[in-house]
Amino acid sequence: MQIDDISNTMHLLVHENGRALLLLQILIIVTGNYNFFNLLTIVLCIPLLDDQAFGKKGRKRTRSTGLLSNIFEIVTICYIGYKTWKLFSLQVVTSPNFSIKSEIAFSSKEFDHWLEQIVPWTIIIGCVSLGYEVLLSVLRCFISDSSVVWKVWSAVLCLVFGVVAVAMLCISLVPFTNELDWKSNQKIPPAVRNVNEKLDPFQITSSYGLFRTMTGVGGRPEVIVEGSNSMQKGWKEYEFLYKPGNLSRKLPIVAPHQPRLDWQMWFAALGNYQHNPWFVTMVYRLLTGQEEVLELIANNPFPDAPPKYIRAKLYHYYYTSSSQTRSPKNWWTRKEKSEYLPILSKDTSSLLDIIKHYKMVSNYAE
Repeated sequence: MQIDDISNTMHLLVHENGRALLLLQILIIVTGNYNFFNLLTIVLCIPLLDDQAFGKKGRKRTRSTGLLSNIFEIVTICYIGYKTWKLFSLQVVTSPNFSIKSEIAFSSKEFDHWLEQIVPWTIIIGCVSLGYEVLLSVLRCFISDSSVVWKVWSAVLCLVFGVVAVAMLCISLVPFTNELDWKSNQKIPPAVRNVNEKLDPFQITSSYGLFRTMTGVGGRPEVIVEGSNSMQKGWKEYEFLYKPGNLSRKLPIVAPHQPRLDWQMWFAALGNYQHNPWFVTMVYRLLTGQEEVLELIANNPFPDAPPKYIRAKLYHYYYTSSSQTRSPKNWWTRKEKSEYLPILSKDTSSLLDIIKHYKMVSNYAE
């Protein structure tokens, strides 16, 4: 039995998927600021690549597989390019300075409607493609092997792996449609849902990405911490090292470093302080002027002594456009949304109760 002939097609599919995922991670690194997550994903993608990716002689594609793969890549790239240009109204401006302008040309309802149309087709394409590859592998068993016994044995192995691949495809449809199209998700048979639920602890299938739902579309939520020695006036903002705060300060490129406190501040802005008890701990440390915490902050507005009171507000931050002229130039605009943390002092009973409940301070009695 020629193992190469049986697994050649599936090997090429794994290689193409690995290459596409690797390219995706590189593009995210270039356009984003996601510390070391993408580097870890790239490490996982390297074993999926063929020897050809490293300049070595690898497996050869069949004429039919190579032609179909090239046609699929060209059609996919052209479709994505056309839709990107149209849906984001891309315009190339050469005078007075070269720039590319964009504007979202679709609504949320239109996007949901597009997903309802495209998701079922992606499922159909996936099923047809998998069926074609399994059938092609079975046919190769009868063509490549000379012995009847080996032909039958090879075909049985291909069918077994084909059944496993079909089962994997079926249970992967649950997480695939869960966030994309609810109507398609509801059409999945209950038996498939039950199997996916039982296998979920093993993480055999999952939806891509750490954050499937993007935040910041309607403004980037940010918690701004303020201190003062009077409850009525004199409030000054604490400026962090990496997160947005000062409107005229642009964000630094930190990847692959992960600033833990600033990273947690972003998650805190998506919820409330009741679900983030560490935030209350930080406020207590600021009220007591603990040096280890103050070293994590870019600008301490109370260098001589800690403030008597601290509060926090929730803002939504927006990038300024190139047409907006300000003096000095601001990178951000912001709108106040709500109170995030009420005014607290280090002797406030509610603050002390939280500290006692979560056992945040070892010397609480003192």
